[in-house]
Amino acid sequence: KIKKLTSEGVEGTFATHLLFGTYLLTKLTLPFLKNSPSPRVVVVSSGGMYNTSFPSWEVATSQVGRYNGQMAYAYAKRGQVLLCEKWTEEYPDIKFVSCHPGWTDTPGVDSAYGSSKKWLEPLRNLEEGSEGIKWLCIAPSEEIQGGEFYLDRTSQRKHLAGAFFSEGSYTKNTPAQVNSMMEKLAQWSVLDGVRK
Repeated sequence: KIKKLTSEGVEGTFATHLLFGTYLLTKLTLPFLKNSPSPRVVVVSSGGMYNTSFPSWEVATSQVGRYNGQMAYAYAKRGQVLLCEKWTEEYPDIKFVSCHPGWTDTPGVDSAYGSSKKWLEPLRNLEEGSEGIKWLCIAPSEEIQGGEFYLDRTSQRKHLAGAFFSEGSYTKNTPAQVNSMMEKLAQWSVLDGVRK
């Protein structure tokens, strides 16, 4: 994949999936969410986030190192899961959940994996991939837990870097790392602000 920048100079995957598409859009809706009955935000992440923790800001935003489109996607998706955890702490009256649609046959999977997508089979169709997402949007509030990562209406582990796909620590971030990510998202989401 070729690295593409937005008109703001931000790597496209990071901008779309995390900075503007999740962080900024959600921050802009918070006043409305706070005044809504049973408010929730459902963020469609990906099992691709299982590959990594959220790295340094410079790596996550593709400012340093060789560009890797799959890892840029994984960083953004891990960031989405961390955002939902953090926002659940900050706004306990709003349900922030992230989810994984399962490995679904989409143009994005074709583009990312090409002929290697056979290793992900059986792939879900779009209806199967979206079913759990739709459920999270309409389920009674007491049936979902803020800050959790869902697949097929069930909360899942967020880290599979241990032996035999157990809960490992390789993909976990420290509270200080998450706070740093949050600070940088706030700084960078100001469209006319200075990006540091």
